[in-house]
Amino acid sequence: MELALKKLPADYKVTVNWKPFFLNPQAPTPGVDKMEHYYQKFGKERVDKMIPYMKEQGSKVGIKFSYKGKVGNTMDSHRLLYFARDNGKQDEMIEKLMSYYFEQERDISDSKVLEAAASEIGLKDAKEFLATDKLKDEVVADVDEVRQMGISGVPAFIINGEELLSGAQETKTWVDILIERGYIQKK
Repeated sequence: MELALKKLPADYKVTVNWKPFFLNPQAPTPGVDKMEHYYQKFGKERVDKMIPYMKEQGSKVGIKFSYKGKVGNTMDSHRLLYFARDNGKQDEMIEKLMSYYFEQERDISDSKVLEAAASEIGLKDAKEFLATDKLKDEVVADVDEVRQMGISGVPAFIINGEELLSGAQETKTWVDILIERGYIQKK
């Protein structure tokens, strides 16, 4: 994300508002084995095809996907993202949590892992925050709002509050859409 934004001309302003989404609201804490979960959810044959493709795509943009580790309930990670937002560090926190989950095989449903992520980006008082239920109602309300917008999976992108683009997209797709809608001009 940051790399793409750095390539924009200085007079362009892009604001990203990260919204929560629960792929599995009943996911357990602590997390369960990621591969076992994927096999149960998608089937072994589909997962075994998906993983090499994802690794290949990720390597093109510097992401080293790993499918070991655990998957669990992400309520606290979403609350921590909002806490980071309120402290001017949401983009840093999202990058850290994505790296933890997708590359470092860390369980982002574990409060100790979340505390470590917060510490690494210099976000103070995360341990105390995570010991509360603060921002939980806001996360739940935003998840409900996102679902009411028709979003049923991630990634999903809402452009200028009006247009929905679902699924991972190639850069060319983004450029074509942004040109077509008049958000950017072709040189």
